[in-house]
Amino acid sequence: MAPAIEHVSRWWLTALTLAAIGFGPALASGNDGDSCLYGNEPGICRGYSSCRALLEESRVVKICGYTAQQAVVCCPADYEQRLQQLYSRDTRVSERKCREYSRKPSALVGTLGFGSSVVKIKRPQCPKEQNLIIGGTQARAGEFPHMARLGIPDERGTVVFRCGATLVSEQWVMTAAHCLESTDIVVRLGELREGDTEFEDPVDERVVQIVKYPTYKRRTVYDDIALLKLQNQVSLSNRIRPACLYSSSEIDRTKAIATGFGSTQAYGPTSKELQKVTLDLFSTPACAVYFQRNPRVPQGLRDTHLCAGYLAGGRDTCTGDSGGPLQIYSGEESSCTVQVIGITSFGITCGTSTPGIYTRVSEYLDWIEAVVWPEEATATRGSSNQFAFS
Repeated sequence: MAPAIEHVSRWWLTALTLAAIGFGPALASGNDGDSCLYGNEPGICRGYSSCRALLEESRVVKICGYTAQQAVVCCPADYEQRLQQLYSRDTRVSERKCREYSRKPSALVGTLGFGSSVVKIKRPQCPKEQNLIIGGTQARAGEFPHMARLGIPDERGTVVFRCGATLVSEQWVMTAAHCLESTDIVVRLGELREGDTEFEDPVDERVVQIVKYPTYKRRTVYDDIALLKLQNQVSLSNRIRPACLYSSSEIDRTKAIATGFGSTQAYGPTSKELQKVTLDLFSTPACAVYFQRNPRVPQGLRDTHLCAGYLAGGRDTCTGDSGGPLQIYSGEESSCTVQVIGITSFGITCGTSTPGIYTRVSEYLDWIEAVVWPEEATATRGSSNQFAFS
Protein backbone atom coordinates (compact mmCIF):
# COMPACT_ATOMS: atom_id res chain seq x y z
CA MET A 1 0.00 0.00 0.00
CA ALA A 2 1.21 3.50 -0.83
CA PRO A 3 2.31 5.83 1.97
CA ALA A 4 -0.25 8.26 3.39
CA ILE A 5 -0.80 11.65 1.78
CA GLU A 6 -2.25 14.17 4.20
CA HIS A 7 -3.38 17.75 3.70
CA VAL A 8 -5.23 20.00 6.12
CA SER A 9 -6.64 22.75 3.91
CA ARG A 10 -10.33 22.27 3.13
CA TRP A 11 -10.08 23.70 -0.36
CA TRP A 12 -6.97 21.79 -1.40
CA LEU A 13 -9.20 18.90 -2.50
CA THR A 14 -11.33 20.71 -5.02
CA ALA A 15 -10.09 19.03 -8.20
CA LEU A 16 -8.24 15.70 -8.13
CA THR A 17 -8.12 14.04 -11.55
CA LEU A 18 -5.35 11.50 -11.86
CA ALA A 19 -4.06 9.53 -14.82
CA ALA A 20 -2.28 6.23 -14.27
CA ILE A 21 -0.65 6.12 -17.71
CA GLY A 22 2.89 4.88 -17.31
CA PHE A 23 2.38 2.99 -14.07
CA GLY A 24 1.81 -0.33 -15.85
CA PRO A 25 -0.70 -3.15 -15.50
CA ALA A 26 -0.15 -3.41 -11.75
CA LEU A 27 -2.38 -0.33 -11.28
CA ALA A 28 -5.33 -1.75 -13.20
CA SER A 29 -7.35 -2.64 -10.09
CA GLY A 30 -6.04 0.30 -8.05
CA ASN A 31 -6.45 -1.76 -4.83
CA ASP A 32 -10.20 -1.05 -4.86
CA GLY A 33 -11.88 -2.90 -2.02
CA ASP A 34 -8.75 -3.40 0.10
CA SER A 35 -8.85 -2.71 3.81
CA CYS A 36 -7.11 0.40 5.10
CA LEU A 37 -6.93 2.57 8.18
CA TYR A 38 -9.05 5.73 8.06
CA GLY A 39 -7.55 7.72 10.90
CA ASN A 40 -7.85 5.35 13.84
CA GLU A 41 -10.79 3.38 12.49
CA PRO A 42 -11.38 0.69 9.85
CA GLY A 43 -11.56 1.87 6.26
CA ILE A 44 -11.97 0.58 2.73
CA CYS A 45 -10.15 1.62 -0.45
CA ARG A 46 -12.53 3.19 -2.97
CA GLY A 47 -12.35 5.55 -5.93
CA TYR A 48 -11.83 9.16 -4.83
CA SER A 49 -15.20 10.25 -6.20
CA SER A 50 -16.98 7.71 -3.97
CA CYS A 51 -16.33 9.53 -0.71
CA ARG A 52 -14.90 12.87 -1.81
CA ALA A 53 -17.34 14.89 0.30
CA LEU A 54 -16.19 13.09 3.46
CA LEU A 55 -12.53 13.61 2.64
CA GLU A 56 -13.15 17.33 2.23
CA GLU A 57 -14.78 17.33 5.65
CA SER A 58 -11.97 15.37 7.32
CA ARG A 59 -9.25 17.12 5.28
CA VAL A 60 -7.21 13.90 5.10
CA VAL A 61 -6.45 11.83 2.00
CA LYS A 62 -4.67 8.48 2.11
CA ILE A 63 -3.98 7.00 -1.31
CA CYS A 64 -4.31 3.23 -1.75
CA GLY A 65 -3.48 3.14 -5.46
CA TYR A 66 -4.68 4.32 -8.86
CA THR A 67 -6.91 3.40 -11.75
CA ALA A 68 -6.73 4.96 -15.19
CA GLN A 69 -9.45 7.43 -14.14
CA GLN A 70 -8.69 8.47 -10.58
CA ALA A 71 -6.92 7.82 -7.32
CA VAL A 72 -8.16 5.03 -5.05
CA VAL A 73 -8.29 6.41 -1.52
CA CYS A 74 -9.06 5.23 1.99
CA CYS A 75 -12.72 5.90 2.83
CA PRO A 76 -14.38 5.11 6.17
CA ALA A 77 -15.85 1.61 6.15
CA ASP A 78 -19.35 3.07 6.62
CA TYR A 79 -18.85 5.86 4.07
CA GLU A 80 -22.23 5.29 2.37
CA GLN A 81 -24.13 5.88 5.61
CA ARG A 82 -22.00 8.91 6.43
CA LEU A 83 -22.65 10.41 3.01
CA GLN A 84 -26.38 10.03 3.55
CA GLN A 85 -26.10 11.88 6.84
CA LEU A 86 -23.95 14.57 5.25
CA TYR A 87 -26.33 15.14 2.34
CA SER A 88 -29.36 15.19 4.62
CA ARG A 89 -28.18 18.58 5.86
CA ASP A 90 -29.48 20.05 2.61
CA THR A 91 -33.21 20.43 2.18
CA ARG A 92 -33.46 19.78 -1.55
CA VAL A 93 -32.23 17.13 -3.94
CA SER A 94 -31.12 19.83 -6.39
CA GLU A 95 -29.00 21.48 -3.67
CA ARG A 96 -27.29 18.18 -2.90
CA LYS A 97 -26.67 17.63 -6.60
CA CYS A 98 -25.26 21.15 -6.96
CA ARG A 99 -22.70 20.34 -4.29
CA GLU A 100 -21.97 16.97 -5.88
CA TYR A 101 -21.50 18.32 -9.41
CA SER A 102 -19.40 21.25 -8.24
CA ARG A 103 -16.99 18.73 -6.72
CA LYS A 104 -16.55 16.81 -9.96
CA PRO A 105 -12.95 16.95 -11.23
CA SER A 106 -12.66 19.96 -13.49
CA ALA A 107 -9.34 19.39 -15.22
CA LEU A 108 -6.60 16.85 -15.80
CA VAL A 109 -3.82 18.14 -13.58
CA GLY A 110 -1.18 15.56 -14.39
CA THR A 111 0.06 12.09 -13.67
CA LEU A 112 0.93 11.57 -10.03
CA GLY A 113 2.90 8.64 -8.69
CA PHE A 114 2.74 6.94 -5.33
CA GLY A 115 3.73 9.36 -2.61
CA SER A 116 2.99 12.43 -4.71
CA SER A 117 1.09 15.35 -3.23
CA VAL A 118 -2.48 16.15 -4.09
CA VAL A 119 -2.43 19.16 -6.42
CA LYS A 120 -3.98 22.32 -5.07
CA ILE A 121 -6.35 24.12 -7.44
CA LYS A 122 -8.09 27.20 -6.12
CA ARG A 123 -11.79 27.63 -6.71
CA PRO A 124 -12.68 30.50 -9.02
CA GLN A 125 -13.40 33.83 -7.41
CA CYS A 126 -16.72 35.49 -8.13
CA PRO A 127 -16.43 38.88 -9.88
CA LYS A 128 -16.30 41.54 -7.15
CA GLU A 129 -18.53 43.88 -9.14
CA GLN A 130 -21.15 41.59 -10.58
CA ASN A 131 -23.38 44.50 -11.50
CA LEU A 132 -20.67 46.04 -13.70
CA ILE A 133 -19.98 43.07 -16.01
CA ILE A 134 -20.10 44.25 -19.62
CA GLY A 135 -22.69 42.32 -21.62
CA GLY A 136 -22.90 41.31 -25.24
CA THR A 137 -19.50 39.64 -25.45
CA GLN A 138 -18.17 36.21 -26.29
CA ALA A 139 -18.15 33.72 -23.44
CA ARG A 140 -14.86 32.20 -22.30
CA ALA A 141 -14.02 28.52 -22.56
CA GLY A 142 -15.53 26.65 -19.60
CA GLU A 143 -17.37 29.72 -18.30
CA PHE A 144 -20.83 28.19 -18.79
CA PRO A 145 -20.25 24.40 -18.94
CA HIS A 146 -23.98 23.74 -18.51
CA MET A 147 -24.86 25.52 -21.77
CA ALA A 148 -26.50 23.24 -24.34
CA ARG A 149 -28.02 23.63 -27.82
CA LEU A 150 -31.09 21.92 -29.27
CA GLY A 151 -30.99 20.89 -32.91
CA ILE A 152 -33.32 19.17 -35.35
CA PRO A 153 -31.89 17.09 -38.24
CA ASP A 154 -33.14 18.24 -41.65
CA GLU A 155 -33.96 16.00 -44.61
CA ARG A 156 -30.25 15.69 -45.42
CA GLY A 157 -29.34 14.75 -41.86
CA THR A 158 -27.74 18.14 -41.10
CA VAL A 159 -28.54 19.28 -37.58
CA VAL A 160 -30.06 22.77 -37.48
CA PHE A 161 -29.82 24.38 -34.04
CA ARG A 162 -32.80 26.51 -33.02
CA CYS A 163 -32.84 26.76 -29.21
CA GLY A 164 -30.71 26.69 -26.11
CA ALA A 165 -30.92 24.49 -23.04
CA THR A 166 -29.27 23.81 -19.69
CA LEU A 167 -27.62 20.58 -18.57
CA VAL A 168 -29.06 19.75 -15.13
CA SER A 169 -27.67 16.22 -14.63
CA GLU A 170 -25.53 13.69 -16.45
CA GLN A 171 -28.57 12.68 -18.53
CA TRP A 172 -31.14 15.50 -18.46
CA VAL A 173 -31.34 18.98 -19.92
CA MET A 174 -33.86 21.74 -19.20
CA THR A 175 -35.32 24.02 -21.86
CA ALA A 176 -38.42 25.98 -22.84
CA ALA A 177 -41.41 23.83 -23.79
CA HIS A 178 -42.18 26.02 -26.82
CA CYS A 179 -38.86 24.91 -28.38
CA LEU A 180 -40.08 21.35 -28.84
CA GLU A 181 -41.72 21.36 -32.27
CA SER A 182 -40.19 17.98 -33.10
CA THR A 183 -39.51 14.77 -31.22
CA ASP A 184 -36.31 14.15 -33.22
CA ILE A 185 -33.92 16.32 -31.21
CA VAL A 186 -30.14 16.40 -30.84
CA VAL A 187 -28.56 18.05 -27.80
CA ARG A 188 -25.08 19.51 -28.24
CA LEU A 189 -22.85 20.11 -25.22
CA GLY A 190 -19.43 21.67 -24.75
CA GLU A 191 -19.48 24.00 -27.75
CA LEU A 192 -17.95 27.48 -27.58
CA ARG A 193 -17.60 28.31 -31.29
CA GLU A 194 -18.95 26.46 -34.31
CA GLY A 195 -16.22 24.64 -36.20
CA ASP A 196 -13.55 25.61 -33.68
CA THR A 197 -10.59 23.22 -33.72
CA GLU A 198 -8.81 24.81 -30.76
CA PHE A 199 -10.86 22.89 -28.21
CA GLU A 200 -12.24 19.37 -28.02
CA ASP A 201 -15.13 18.45 -30.28
CA PRO A 202 -18.57 19.08 -28.76
CA VAL A 203 -20.71 16.15 -27.64
CA ASP A 204 -23.98 15.36 -29.45
CA GLU A 205 -26.65 13.19 -27.81
CA ARG A 206 -30.07 12.12 -29.05
CA VAL A 207 -33.13 12.82 -26.92
CA VAL A 208 -35.04 9.69 -25.89
CA GLN A 209 -37.71 11.25 -23.65
CA ILE A 210 -39.49 14.60 -23.61
CA VAL A 211 -41.29 15.75 -20.46
CA LYS A 212 -43.19 19.02 -20.72
CA TYR A 213 -44.69 20.63 -17.64
CA PRO A 214 -48.18 19.10 -17.33
CA THR A 215 -50.13 22.39 -17.61
CA TYR A 216 -48.13 23.94 -20.46
CA LYS A 217 -50.20 25.16 -23.43
CA ARG A 218 -48.44 26.35 -26.53
CA ARG A 219 -50.60 29.41 -27.23
CA THR A 220 -49.40 31.08 -23.99
CA VAL A 221 -46.10 31.43 -22.16
CA TYR A 222 -47.28 30.01 -18.87
CA ASP A 223 -45.29 27.03 -17.51
CA ASP A 224 -42.91 27.24 -20.47
CA ILE A 225 -40.50 24.57 -19.25
CA ALA A 226 -39.56 21.05 -20.33
CA LEU A 227 -36.99 18.37 -19.51
CA LEU A 228 -35.24 16.17 -22.06
CA LYS A 229 -33.58 12.85 -21.30
CA LEU A 230 -30.42 12.07 -23.25
CA GLN A 231 -29.76 8.66 -24.76
CA ASN A 232 -26.55 8.31 -22.76
CA GLN A 233 -25.06 9.82 -19.64
CA VAL A 234 -22.41 12.37 -20.53
CA SER A 235 -18.92 12.40 -19.06
CA LEU A 236 -18.37 15.50 -16.96
CA SER A 237 -15.37 17.75 -17.42
CA ASN A 238 -14.34 21.38 -17.16
CA ARG A 239 -16.36 22.15 -20.32
CA ILE A 240 -19.41 19.94 -19.66
CA ARG A 241 -20.97 20.07 -16.20
CA PRO A 242 -24.56 20.35 -14.88
CA ALA A 243 -25.83 23.67 -13.61
CA CYS A 244 -26.78 24.55 -10.08
CA LEU A 245 -30.45 25.53 -9.85
CA TYR A 246 -31.44 28.55 -7.79
CA SER A 247 -33.93 27.50 -5.10
CA SER A 248 -35.18 30.72 -3.52
CA SER A 249 -38.20 32.62 -4.81
CA GLU A 250 -36.41 35.85 -3.83
CA ILE A 251 -33.34 36.83 -5.89
CA ASP A 252 -30.85 39.05 -4.09
CA ARG A 253 -29.38 40.47 -7.28
CA THR A 254 -30.29 43.33 -9.57
CA LYS A 255 -28.65 41.84 -12.66
CA ALA A 256 -28.26 38.45 -14.31
CA ILE A 257 -26.43 36.98 -17.29
CA ALA A 258 -28.17 35.39 -20.27
CA THR A 259 -26.23 33.13 -22.64
CA GLY A 260 -26.94 31.69 -26.05
CA PHE A 261 -26.08 31.27 -29.73
CA GLY A 262 -29.07 33.33 -30.88
CA SER A 263 -29.21 36.30 -33.24
CA THR A 264 -27.05 39.26 -32.32
CA GLN A 265 -29.49 41.68 -33.98
CA ALA A 266 -33.19 41.67 -34.77
CA TYR A 267 -33.95 39.47 -37.79
CA GLY A 268 -30.24 38.67 -38.15
CA PRO A 269 -28.51 35.28 -38.38
CA THR A 270 -27.71 33.29 -35.27
CA SER A 271 -24.28 33.61 -33.70
CA LYS A 272 -21.53 31.07 -34.33
CA GLU A 273 -20.04 31.86 -30.92
CA LEU A 274 -21.55 31.50 -27.46
CA GLN A 275 -22.52 35.00 -26.30
CA LYS A 276 -23.22 36.37 -22.83
CA VAL A 277 -25.09 39.54 -21.97
CA THR A 278 -25.78 41.23 -18.63
CA LEU A 279 -29.41 42.22 -18.08
CA ASP A 280 -31.31 44.10 -15.39
CA LEU A 281 -33.86 42.15 -13.36
CA PHE A 282 -37.36 43.65 -13.08
CA SER A 283 -40.00 43.12 -10.43
CA THR A 284 -43.20 41.51 -11.65
CA PRO A 285 -45.31 44.71 -11.22
CA ALA A 286 -42.71 46.82 -13.07
CA CYS A 287 -42.60 44.33 -15.90
CA ALA A 288 -46.34 43.74 -16.13
CA VAL A 289 -46.99 47.17 -17.66
CA TYR A 290 -45.16 46.09 -20.82
CA PHE A 291 -47.42 43.07 -21.36
CA GLN A 292 -50.90 44.42 -20.70
CA ARG A 293 -53.46 42.81 -23.04
CA ASN A 294 -50.73 40.67 -24.60
CA PRO A 295 -52.34 37.44 -25.93
CA ARG A 296 -49.35 35.35 -24.83
CA VAL A 297 -50.02 36.24 -21.19
CA PRO A 298 -53.81 36.73 -21.20
CA GLN A 299 -54.02 36.38 -17.42
CA GLY A 300 -51.07 38.66 -16.76
CA LEU A 301 -47.66 37.81 -15.39
CA ARG A 302 -47.39 35.28 -12.57
CA ASP A 303 -44.86 34.44 -9.89
CA THR A 304 -43.63 31.71 -12.23
CA HIS A 305 -42.32 34.44 -14.55
CA LEU A 306 -39.12 36.45 -14.29
CA CYS A 307 -38.33 39.58 -16.30
CA ALA A 308 -34.95 40.80 -17.48
CA GLY A 309 -33.87 43.44 -19.97
CA TYR A 310 -32.11 46.76 -20.47
CA LEU A 311 -34.12 49.99 -20.49
CA ALA A 312 -31.61 51.79 -22.69
CA GLY A 313 -31.99 49.07 -25.31
CA GLY A 314 -29.28 47.18 -27.14
CA ARG A 315 -28.97 44.29 -24.67
CA ASP A 316 -31.32 41.38 -24.95
CA THR A 317 -31.85 37.76 -25.84
CA CYS A 318 -33.17 37.12 -29.32
CA THR A 319 -34.24 34.47 -31.83
CA GLY A 320 -32.38 31.24 -31.17
CA ASP A 321 -31.76 31.97 -27.49
CA SER A 322 -35.07 30.48 -26.30
CA GLY A 323 -34.67 27.70 -23.79
CA GLY A 324 -31.25 28.89 -22.70
CA PRO A 325 -30.27 29.85 -19.15
CA LEU A 326 -30.49 33.11 -17.25
CA GLN A 327 -28.00 32.90 -14.38
CA ILE A 328 -26.31 34.68 -11.49
CA TYR A 329 -23.05 34.14 -9.63
CA SER A 330 -23.44 32.89 -6.08
CA GLY A 331 -20.28 33.18 -4.00
CA GLU A 332 -19.65 31.02 -0.94
CA GLU A 333 -16.38 31.52 0.93
CA SER A 334 -13.68 31.26 -1.76
CA SER A 335 -15.88 29.48 -4.29
CA CYS A 336 -17.93 30.87 -7.14
CA THR A 337 -20.97 29.03 -8.41
CA VAL A 338 -23.18 29.87 -11.37
CA GLN A 339 -26.83 29.31 -10.50
CA VAL A 340 -29.59 29.25 -13.11
CA ILE A 341 -32.58 31.39 -12.16
CA GLY A 342 -34.53 31.43 -15.42
CA ILE A 343 -35.20 29.97 -18.86
CA THR A 344 -35.44 32.29 -21.89
CA SER A 345 -39.11 32.19 -22.89
CA PHE A 346 -40.67 35.18 -24.68
CA GLY A 347 -39.94 38.69 -25.90
CA ILE A 348 -41.67 41.22 -28.16
CA THR A 349 -38.82 42.71 -30.23
CA CYS A 350 -35.11 42.03 -29.80
CA GLY A 351 -32.93 44.78 -28.35
CA THR A 352 -35.65 47.24 -27.34
CA SER A 353 -36.35 48.66 -23.88
CA THR A 354 -39.11 46.09 -23.31
CA PRO A 355 -37.94 43.36 -20.93
CA GLY A 356 -38.07 39.71 -21.91
CA ILE A 357 -40.00 37.03 -20.05
CA TYR A 358 -38.16 34.10 -18.49
CA THR A 359 -39.51 31.03 -16.72
CA ARG A 360 -38.60 31.27 -13.02
CA VAL A 361 -36.77 28.02 -12.22
CA SER A 362 -37.28 28.10 -8.43
CA GLU A 363 -41.05 27.69 -8.89
CA TYR A 364 -40.57 24.34 -10.65
CA LEU A 365 -37.93 22.65 -8.49
CA ASP A 366 -40.29 20.03 -7.04
CA TRP A 367 -41.24 18.97 -10.56
CA ILE A 368 -37.65 19.07 -11.87
CA GLU A 369 -36.40 16.95 -8.99
CA ALA A 370 -39.25 14.45 -9.40
CA VAL A 371 -38.39 13.96 -13.08
CA VAL A 372 -34.60 14.04 -12.99
CA TRP A 373 -33.95 12.32 -9.64
CA PRO A 374 -37.25 10.50 -8.93
CA GLU A 375 -36.00 8.08 -6.27
CA GLU A 376 -34.11 10.68 -4.28
CA ALA A 377 -36.90 13.24 -4.60
CA THR A 378 -39.50 10.75 -3.36
CA ALA A 379 -37.31 9.78 -0.42
CA THR A 380 -36.83 13.44 0.52
CA ARG A 381 -40.55 14.24 0.36
CA GLY A 382 -41.51 10.96 2.01
CA SER A 383 -44.37 10.48 -0.44
CA SER A 384 -45.06 9.12 -3.89
CA ASN A 385 -44.40 11.05 -7.07
CA GLN A 386 -47.15 13.68 -7.36
CA PHE A 387 -46.55 14.65 -10.98
CA ALA A 388 -48.04 13.10 -14.09
CA PHE A 389 -45.52 13.04 -16.92
CA SER A 390 -46.23 13.13 -20.65
